[in-house]
Amino acid sequence: MVHQKKRILRGVILPTLVLLCVGLSAVGFAQSPGDLYETGPDPISPELRSSDAGPDVQRAVAADENKEEDKDDLGFLDKSLSEISRTQVTSPAMNLEVSTVSRTESTVGRSPAAVYVITNDMIRRSGARNVPEVLRLAPGVQVAQITKSTWAISIRGFNAVFANKLLVLIDGRAVYTPGTAGVHWDQQQVLLEDVERIEIIRGPGAAIWGANAVNGVINIVTKSSVDTAGIYAYSGGGDQHRSFNAVRVGGQIGDLNWRLYGMQADDHPGFWPYGNLPGFPPDAWDAFQFGQGGFRIDWTPNACDTLTFQGDFLGAQETYQQFTFLGFLQQPEDVRTTNFLGRWTRQLSDDEDWSVQMYYDNFKRTLTGPLPRMLNLDTFDLDTQYHTKLGDRHDVVCGFGYRSYESTEIESGATTFVPPRDAFKIISYFVQDTIELRPDYLFLTAGIKLEHNDFTNFEYQPTIRLLAMPDDRTAIWGAISRAVRTPAVNERDIDYFFGFILGNRNLRSEDVMAYELGIRRQPTDKLYWDLAMFFNRYDNLVGVQPLFPVLPEIVSNVGTADTYGYELVVTYEVNPNWRLRGCYSFLVEDVDYEPGSAPYVITPGLNPRNQCFLHSAWDLTESTTLDMIWRYVDNLPVGVPHYLVMDVRLAWEPRDGLEFSVVGQNLLDNHHLEFIDFSGATEVPSGAYGMVTWKY
Repeated sequence: MVHQKKRILRGVILPTLVLLCVGLSAVGFAQSPGDLYETGPDPISPELRSSDAGPDVQRAVAADENKEEDKDDLGFLDKSLSEISRTQVTSPAMNLEVSTVSRTESTVGRSPAAVYVITNDMIRRSGARNVPEVLRLAPGVQVAQITKSTWAISIRGFNAVFANKLLVLIDGRAVYTPGTAGVHWDQQQVLLEDVERIEIIRGPGAAIWGANAVNGVINIVTKSSVDTAGIYAYSGGGDQHRSFNAVRVGGQIGDLNWRLYGMQADDHPGFWPYGNLPGFPPDAWDAFQFGQGGFRIDWTPNACDTLTFQGDFLGAQETYQQFTFLGFLQQPEDVRTTNFLGRWTRQLSDDEDWSVQMYYDNFKRTLTGPLPRMLNLDTFDLDTQYHTKLGDRHDVVCGFGYRSYESTEIESGATTFVPPRDAFKIISYFVQDTIELRPDYLFLTAGIKLEHNDFTNFEYQPTIRLLAMPDDRTAIWGAISRAVRTPAVNERDIDYFFGFILGNRNLRSEDVMAYELGIRRQPTDKLYWDLAMFFNRYDNLVGVQPLFPVLPEIVSNVGTADTYGYELVVTYEVNPNWRLRGCYSFLVEDVDYEPGSAPYVITPGLNPRNQCFLHSAWDLTESTTLDMIWRYVDNLPVGVPHYLVMDVRLAWEPRDGLEFSVVGQNLLDNHHLEFIDFSGATEVPSGAYGMVTWKY
């Protein structure tokens, strides 16, 4: 197998990269950027606020002003935000804005964690059509498509259709489902044009975000309605993404900004790998259609206060496949979701602010057919936060949270829940202090989250992090953290196959001790690299015991595990028109269960040891861009072979606000399997689509 991998790397990937580099370099260096067109702003450079501008930025702006006599003689602080974002800065990758690490505004360079930011421009140029496809752009994230509507997504191991050690947020609203301990990705539809950035934290974030932020946090941050005025629309379709359409309108009434949107998509079924075998249908069963609408309002009645109110409404149709005594049974499933979020933020001074956020979330999944089923979950959440700076050295953030769930799971057939209706709540407190041990050089962050839940009572989740910045181009950090994953409803209350597997209300939380070390550096304006290493030790993993034929099997804490690995990110600007970005992830997962026991849901062997990624972003002309993305994913020990695929996007913008694009996805392979799930999986076929986008 090792020799086979080497032959693939040497015979496919390396020749492709060499030919690409030689060809593009010949074009890029044969003519100067000015010979091709007037150089514009870097489309993947970060947008910085004036408060984030450092002396390097000011020197760069001053140099530009001295060179161009037709510019106004204005200082850097007089420039607008848009002008600042287009300025070439000394360390653009280090200055990307993040808020998920500390729940306060900071930058990548000053974050003592393995953080990665996917910008709006990266999303647009990738050709992705949904959030899971976007997450393929990040290092250390395992993304596998199971069917057209189901995905297995995790960070640093333990992947499954419901990866239970990953916390996902959309504008601060947790979409983690306690019933199955994971995320229903078919319900998380977002208008990608309105995503400002996606912040991905690899490693525990439980000290401020609480239970279930064990292996990582994904925070999807959407744009303020201030930035979405006017009209935006797109329409497209192809052989796999059959049709997709959206329209969004926004405006302003005094101090109030608003937007409304609606979108629709219809996906073709995947490739059914057993179509030629007797007893299996010739076509796959997993076609997926959805429609969604929503709104957002941002009101700034004065210079201190900002109030936000937003909501989304989704309806989807798909097919649910489950294993029964009679084999695979396919039934139509109706999905409905509703959420409302309100947030009030007050800026008391430059060093002090607070916020209050509330949201309500409901989803309902209904199966019709021989074995009907209904799942319903209502979530109410209240979150408060206070941030202040004490003296010259302490930056403190603290808060209180309350969350309540009401869950209903009514099953028929082999699976039941006892009781079918349940209600539970979580009360939490957190505090975190960042201490500047040495000005602009050494920072110590210590924090802890205290929680009380109705499943396991009291939980504590501390962290300590150290950050050293020898200069403004280098950051070295280390962290030690403890995090827990609370049991799910289906682990406490399930009765599977009439007593074959029974839940357990005495389960303890799974816990991890995580050790991390990282370094990020931007030695030149064109080159940036980031290396993060980790070792995690897990205890109390959930499994079942005793093994068949002794019945019943009881859900129990019977497993331990060690995982370790590293992630490397490198970006390089060959010239102003051509940028390369590559990622490599290495993961080893060693899971062990007590004698006479076995895994319950999370099965070892569903994570690739090696993942590689390369993105070439090339501006052919001022109005034409070409993006090519190569992805290599190693084989899964459970029987999923490795695969190498390529995505290509060619876009042309004949005038401002109008763009035509053609996208090919999963090329180099007709179809491939990415995951194995107990309810069946379809293979991912190659495909293409066209799209037109209009802004006014």
